Amino acid sequence: MAGQRIAYIDFMKCLCIMLIVMYHIDHETFNYVAPNLNDALQAFRLPMYYFISGIFFKLYSGFADFTRRKVNNILVPFVFFVVLAYVVRVLEYGFRLLVGADSIDIDPIRLVEPFFLRYWEVTTPLWFLLSLFWVNIIFYALRRWIKPVGWLLAATVLLSILGYWLGINKVELPLMLDTSFVAMPYFVLGWGLNRLGALKPSRWDRWGVIALLLAEFPIYWLSEFTNLHFQVLPSYWKLYLLPFVAILVLFWACKRLPYIPVMCHFGRYSLIILGTHPLFYLPIRFLIMTRCGMEQSLSLTLTVFILTMLLEWPMIWLLKTYFPRFTAQQPFFKPGWTIL
Repeated sequence: MAGQRIAYIDFMKCLCIMLIVMYHIDHETFNYVAPNLNDALQAFRLPMYYFISGIFFKLYSGFADFTRRKVNNILVPFVFFVVLAYVVRVLEYGFRLLVGADSIDIDPIRLVEPFFLRYWEVTTPLWFLLSLFWVNIIFYALRRWIKPVGWLLAATVLLSILGYWLGINKVELPLMLDTSFVAMPYFVLGWGLNRLGALKPSRWDRWGVIALLLAEFPIYWLSEFTNLHFQVLPSYWKLYLLPFVAILVLFWACKRLPYIPVMCHFGRYSLIILGTHPLFYLPIRFLIMTRCGMEQSLSLTLTVFILTMLLEWPMIWLLKTYFPRFTAQQPFFKPGWTIL
């Protein structure tokens, strides 16, 4: 299995990124379908990304090698997408001058805002990459220092409690560290599931769809609004129990899925979609609302979503072909690089 794509994992990643894109287009999108649907989906769509990352956690050959890989796969794309968004903003500034439209701010401070602000205007969704990097580093340290699994799980719970306390008391740490503490259990769930051999086919997999159908109703009715980015958190047990159940039954139900070309393609390159989708949906939504007169609605969201994903297809090809080292397709720092 090492070095091979796992079709149902790519499908899960595609599902995550599609839900994220639709949510960013209109935060109320899913509530047009059912009153509490957004909260139910919000409970697991980002936790599932941490979970998937945890599945593939490895110690590698040491801290330098581990850090190099995480810098290549997470931090380099983070910086690249920040710079890309700023370049697009500068081009927009020039276009606005050309047509006589209102100017926009292109202060170079925008390039470093993601490192010290909770919210930045240029490309907000990238906060997740910064958080994911720290989750990996923190868990690496725990795994190295704490050998007994029971103590490792206890340390994870303590960190989540610390993050939860920081969140409910509105104490923000730099570089998304507080959110990273909260997200640790989702990551560890993925690591633990892989450790138990859950990725291997099982005769029980055929019951996954039934489990998903049974779980969706309590998840829907019990979910509360959650925002890991800004640390808007429900009660502690809902913060973990509901996402754990949702992630596990969805993972279980997806295991029997075959390779689905378009979905698996988007899932494989979901990192690129995460970093570029604001560059598409924001102008598309603006043009449709101003030129076509469409108001916020499910129809608007679906139209903008379809056009955005169609544009993501050539964008994926462009970036993975001409910028592979900046989009985690090839290592930016090769083996032998150290942080010292």
